[in-house]
Amino acid sequence: MIRVALLDGALPSAFPDLAAQRRFAKADGAMSASVHALAMATTIHRHAPHVNFVNGIIFPGRLVTSVAVLCDALEWIGQDPPEIVHCSFGLVRASLELEMRVRALEKAGSLIVASAPARGEPVYPATLEGVVSVQGDARCKPEDVARLDLPGAIFGACVLSPEAPDIRGASIAAAHVCGMLAADWAGGAAETLRVFAHRTRYHGCERRIGQAVPTGSRWKTGGRPGVPQA
Repeated sequence: MIRVALLDGALPSAFPDLAAQRRFAKADGAMSASVHALAMATTIHRHAPHVNFVNGIIFPGRLVTSVAVLCDALEWIGQDPPEIVHCSFGLVRASLELEMRVRALEKAGSLIVASAPARGEPVYPATLEGVVSVQGDARCKPEDVARLDLPGAIFGACVLSPEAPDIRGASIAAAHVCGMLAADWAGGAAETLRVFAHRTRYHGCERRIGQAVPTGSRWKTGGRPGVPQA
């Protein structure tokens, strides 16, 4: 059984295939984080209905967290590393401790999937090398993947999910990619990425009227380390 560590709000305790759950952020009474977590989990289940979820609760109820809370959650899941770690959020500041936790999970064989905004400054952990970073792409349907190779995002995916119509954007896009990676799991991270690369429907970024097409991607020629070209 493939395990996905969902670092997000709290899933319902009766959610199907919830293997473990631990809270790292003190509850504040708000419900937006739980709605967000459920949207991520149901979107992942759309592609991979038989995954088990390990739910690290890093949002108190509002969609806010800190490096310290996130690192505590990463340390916890690192005690029994899952196949995939899902991070539909982004921190604006780099952190050596965060990078160390991510590297430890990658070394243990986990794939880290993280959402990245289509505009604005790069965020973490999506910006870290080796992380499968995803932004929304309007060309994509739920089963589509775009290979972008942009400085902030390797892949693009659908911003909508029939299972979660009230939430859209890079968070949902990352959940689609996470679910497809779980469905494609082939015994290890590297082989799974090779299989997943064949899903790519679009190559290059979306072209919008009046928008220049980026030409300075640091992955333009060779691809980002650890993520093979389709």
